Amino acid sequence: MNQFKCLRLILVTTLLAGLAGCATQPPQPVQIERISPEQLAALLPPAQSTLTLEEIVSMSKKGKSDAEIIEAIKQSQSRYSLTPSEVLSWHQKGISKGVLDYMQQANALAQQNAIADEINKREKARVEAETRLKRERDSARLRSMDPWFYGGPGYYGGPWGYRPYWGGGWRYW
Repeated sequence: MNQFKCLRLILVTTLLAGLAGCATQPPQPVQIERISPEQLAALLPPAQSTLTLEEIVSMSKKGKSDAEIIEAIKQSQSRYSLTPSEVLSWHQKGISKGVLDYMQQANALAQQNAIADEINKREKARVEAETRLKRERDSARLRSMDPWFYGGPGYYGGPWGYRPYWGGGWRYW
């Protein structure tokens, strides 16, 4: 009776050890790479204007339409970063709401494009690193399957074979 208890204890211990060996690690949470405010400020392109706001006011006062003023801003590739109070002030000086709205939208779009370019650059670098790791893994797998990898030409029969003579293999019989 005592032998059965001992055998049962060994069997249960072995079974539990086998089950513990089958346990898997929990999946790692996705790591998000954060951008600091300083990095974000460096990423965002500064607003540059070759067509000054005073020139836009004079164009408005000369009777040019919003479409003509917006086309002039596009041609000069100017961008404006205006605070809400500055927008109100320039509107009072004579710039129409349509032109001011375009200025704000163009600046926001340029900032979004700069951030999207940075995200795409980081994603491309991540994919390249992942591809490189997969290539290294596949190369290691192929090396492990190479019969010459396990001991050179004297190794007979692959990794689970035998060596007829420790000093050589079938070539030296």
